[in-house]
Amino acid sequence: MTSQVCARCDKPTSAPVVVAIGHGASGGGGTVYACPGTCADSFPRQRDPFDHSTLPTRDTAVRRTP
Repeated sequence: MTSQVCARCDKPTSAPVVVAIGHGASGGGGTVYACPGTCADSFPRQRDPFDHSTLPTRDTAVRRTP
C-alpha cells in the first residue's frame, strides 16, 4: 500500500489503517487513514453496514398513524 497521511497526527505513514469512510452528498466519499496503534485506536469504531443485528427485520409490522 502507498504511504498515506494520518488523520490524527498529520504525518505520513507507510502502514496506514482505514478508520472511517467519508460519504458525500454531491460526489464520492473518501477513505480516512490513521497510523497503526495510538492514532488508529483513538477513532471510534465504525458500524458495520452489513451487520444484520443492527438492521430492522423485514417481518416487523409497521405501525401507521391514521
